[in-house]
Amino acid sequence: MSVNKEREPTPDGRERYIPQRVPPAAERKNDQESLRAALDVIAGVHRASKAAQGPAPQNRAEKAALDQALRVGEEKLLRRWALAANKMIPADPFTDAWEAQGGEGGAEHQVYVQLGIYYKRNNLNYYGTWLSYLHNLLLHNWLFPETGYTFLGLMDVEGSLQSVVSQKALRGVRGATADEVATYMLPFDFIPLQNSDYINTGFGIIVSDLHHRNVLVRDDGELLVFDPVIYLQWPSE
Repeated sequence: MSVNKEREPTPDGRERYIPQRVPPAAERKNDQESLRAALDVIAGVHRASKAAQGPAPQNRAEKAALDQALRVGEEKLLRRWALAANKMIPADPFTDAWEAQGGEGGAEHQVYVQLGIYYKRNNLNYYGTWLSYLHNLLLHNWLFPETGYTFLGLMDVEGSLQSVVSQKALRGVRGATADEVATYMLPFDFIPLQNSDYINTGFGIIVSDLHHRNVLVRDDGELLVFDPVIYLQWPSE
């Protein structure tokens, strides 16, 4: 069953925008108070902002425009929440530790490790909205709990609002093959698409970037999944 509610029509006959929801099991799995609080802040934006009162996007251009409008409201209220809840983390200590370890990271993350824990800040390059990004955390923790994220708070990095999470610094002996990943994902009812992407059609969940750098094999043969991009499929996709 899809996790997206039936959409109501707008006065011009188009289906009304309704914020997406992760499967109830993923919501129940979330035991992090800060993550729940941030999601509550964002949910208010997606229910009540002017941008959310119109029709559901029907193509990529409309979705990008809606995401941009919603993100302005999301970031305004998230900053307010983080300051009030003492969840706005100073940027300089993170930057110093990250640079001291060689500036490791990719297109979305900057990472350093300390006492067996990865600390990562995410610039949301792969997500149109904060709702989509926080859904990624919920879905990752539900599907891949061994490499689950702990949401620590927010950080202002040269004017850009970023998320900060921690994760166990688990190690593998090699990268997984495509066949090993497909076998691992099958019990979750995910089938391969292309370019290391997988889909669960029942829940409308897409997991991307399951390549050999993000899926490692431990010395006991078990797989560890790091930093996939997980999102809910839009009805028009």
